[in-house]
Amino acid sequence: MTMKNKRKARPSTQRGFSMIELVVVVGIILLLSAISVPNIMRSMNIYRLNATATSLQNIIEVARFNAVRLNTSISVRQTVVSGQPAFYVDLANGAYVSTDPVFLVPNYVQVTPTGAPAASTTGLPNTNALGSGCIAFNSRGVVDYTTCGGGVQSVWYISLGMIGTNAGYRAITVTPMGQAKVWSATGSGGWSAM
Repeated sequence: MTMKNKRKARPSTQRGFSMIELVVVVGIILLLSAISVPNIMRSMNIYRLNATATSLQNIIEVARFNAVRLNTSISVRQTVVSGQPAFYVDLANGAYVSTDPVFLVPNYVQVTPTGAPAASTTGLPNTNALGSGCIAFNSRGVVDYTTCGGGVQSVWYISLGMIGTNAGYRAITVTPMGQAKVWSATGSGGWSAM
């Protein structure tokens, strides 16, 4: 008996899926996708906003570290680089140069968005929006209000929000002692520390 004959002699016990079974499975997959995709997109937007806030906090910490390391006054300034909002560590005491550490705010994030909770809802006393786009640190790592802020001591506040989506808001505060902290808020509530 050849191999070909053996195959024919065995009755087939395998069955395939019917078209109805395949349509039901595909329908279930589409239904689960329709439910989960919006949640995944919202999670991605929240992640992006958190990453932007953390990166901005980091550039502020870089300025503070450099002020202590170089034993001089160093500032973080806000500008526009190639049409994009940016924050840079002003090492050359002037306008932005390409050797300055810089953080380009992504094009999907807005600085000081409308609808963000007020600075006063952080619960920190004397909280003001970033004045003149500048935060300076002295050689001890504390905020220098003579360079930025006109000598008035306050907690600096920068708020962020996503453009075209509701992922909430984030804010960065810098206390007079130089501590930078990230805050989170929904559209209607106040700020809470992250």
